[in-house]
Amino acid sequence: MATKKTVEEIPAENRFTKQQLIKSKKYAPKADVLGAVLLDSETYTFSEVDKLADTFLKGKVN
Repeated sequence: MATKKTVEEIPAENRFTKQQLIKSKKYAPKADVLGAVLLDSETYTFSEVDKLADTFLKGKVN
């Protein structure tokens, strides 16, 4: 007998390395920013990358 799931599983966002993001077409215009902001040892979702890049670009210049 088949069982019904009562709670739907929420699919996790895909995570990408710094190099994958820098080489992607989506982030090609921001490759220099990503190179400065992202860590080699971490993985990131698109929403995390967008937030980090926007925060960096909106920062104050001393």
